[in-house]
Amino acid sequence: MDAAGPPVELLCVDDDTEALDALAAGLERVDGDFAVTTATGAADALNAFDHAAFDCIVSEAAMADIDGLAFLQAVRAENPEFPFVLFTAQGDWSLASDAIAAGVSEYIPRDGDDGQYRLLARRVRTIVERHRAMRTAAEDRASAETILDVAPDVILAAVDGRVVYANPAAGDFFEVRGRDALVGRSVDDILAGGSGVFEVAQATGQTAHTVETTVRRGDGSTVLATVTACTVTWDGAAAVVGIFQHATEADTRERRLEALHEATRNLMGCKQREAVAGIGVTAASEILGLDANSVHLVDDDGHLEPVVATDALCDLVGDLPSFTGSDSIAWRVYESDEVAALSDVRDDPDVHNPDTPIRSELYLPLGEHGILIAASPVADAFDEQDVALGQVLAANMEAALDAVVRDNELRERERELAAQNAHLERFASAVCHDLRNPLNVASGRLELVREECESEHINAIDRMFHRMEALIEDLLLIAKTGEAVSDLEPVDVGAVVEACWATVETGAATLVVETDTRILTDVTRLKQLLENLVRNAVEHSAASSPVQSDDAVGDGSEGVTVTVGDCPGGFYVADDGPGIPETDREKVFESGYSTRTDGTGFGLAIVRQIAEAHGWDVRVTESTDGGARFEITGVDTPET
Repeated sequence: MDAAGPPVELLCVDDDTEALDALAAGLERVDGDFAVTTATGAADALNAFDHAAFDCIVSEAAMADIDGLAFLQAVRAENPEFPFVLFTAQGDWSLASDAIAAGVSEYIPRDGDDGQYRLLARRVRTIVERHRAMRTAAEDRASAETILDVAPDVILAAVDGRVVYANPAAGDFFEVRGRDALVGRSVDDILAGGSGVFEVAQATGQTAHTVETTVRRGDGSTVLATVTACTVTWDGAAAVVGIFQHATEADTRERRLEALHEATRNLMGCKQREAVAGIGVTAASEILGLDANSVHLVDDDGHLEPVVATDALCDLVGDLPSFTGSDSIAWRVYESDEVAALSDVRDDPDVHNPDTPIRSELYLPLGEHGILIAASPVADAFDEQDVALGQVLAANMEAALDAVVRDNELRERERELAAQNAHLERFASAVCHDLRNPLNVASGRLELVREECESEHINAIDRMFHRMEALIEDLLLIAKTGEAVSDLEPVDVGAVVEACWATVETGAATLVVETDTRILTDVTRLKQLLENLVRNAVEHSAASSPVQSDDAVGDGSEGVTVTVGDCPGGFYVADDGPGIPETDREKVFESGYSTRTDGTGFGLAIVRQIAEAHGWDVRVTESTDGGARFEITGVDTPET
């Protein structure tokens, strides 16, 4: 067996020396990390036993002087938790039951099987490791309590929502008769503002989470305090430790503002109105201390419907009402879009329920989206600070709700555009299919005419057929390349360029690759972009030749050099051809624009469309040799 920890010191006990020697030898053979001490009989073992020197006792049950069960009880009287294993040939279930009742760690019958020592070794190691862990945890807890006992701050530790430790300062803070009066109590009973800080720390494993809350003292009164909670291991269990301090008014305002800023960041990440409302209700309760509050949002019928509310409000009023017209304070405030703090709602003629248990209310409009309402059964419950901080929260919620509306509109627009693109692609495919059929027939007939007669018009007609085929291909490509890309992968630009070069008719043209850049891209579309740029360089240079023949474009007679290299934020494709006049550099990207009579005018439009689909920028300028230089920037690399 492989060692799993420090050496295990065993005390093996049996009054049968032959069986005892076999036991010691067997254990040391299957686990070389066992150090075995033997004792002939229980009386000898009790004289030798020192729980500090040994990790575990392995004993026979049937012994003449003191049997194993009496031996177990003697050990337990001195150390109730010490690992003790009965390894016995007696095999009596009555004995096993008595041993378990006496607190034996493990009962294993000895059956003479060669594998018995391996099983015993595994069980012993498991028991010892568990005991060591418990002992370490107890020592850690004792050390922690020693430190926490002298801490000036108020400290509570809770496991599963119940207090398991309170330091002496906690007794005075909570005004109870000693700290023991807090142990065993529910955290919910102590934190009148809710145990959210403890629950958040427990759920997220945060090392430090600070909030301001209301705590309940022994006489039932409450006081404002800040609580910093963190997760720890307490006596082997997952626990939360809370450190309490009295909160001054200045500290309270500062912490509330900081917490509101944090809540705002969460608000701005919301994609749904209900999520905004949920964060707002929680912030109003836990940050502003507005325990009983709710958010009503305008529904499709124009009514203010309750979306989220705290348990405290539901306990106070029961089912929350909808507000559908001007016969309520909520609707009046919503329409006026002005904050209202009422000291006693029963005095207002627009009160929704004259028999309401609510006395004071704070109304915080959320623009056109709805309203946040905080309530209290006490008159004049809301002061100027509540109003000021409530306005900050409401403004942030309104901004978040505006963002949700914009985001929904944008997603709807994206869905519409996707549907339009799909429709365009289907339309283009259908049209091109219908064009190809008569074009193929006409091309076939032209070959028959070429066989039957000679005419100077045949080659011109053939060139037009090829141009029509190119137009069809480009139209299909235009319909597909505008879609945003999503499946990006890292590729070597130079390798893709060389692959494209082999597929384009370049004739006498030369390729120079001066880049080893890797970028994130849709490989198929990158190939389309590069093929079009290469083809443009070759054809544009050939078209500018003063001695251009009918097949000049095809053979690249000008011998243009195309260079691909790096530029800031991306890469470029340049040539040493005639270049593009500055006045035409934006026009070249327009669909249908071409300086050649036989060009489709779609090549560079496709380049721009593919670049924009990736989120890249493309521009044309003059190369160092006076030709054209196309720069593609805004490119992402695997490292970024």
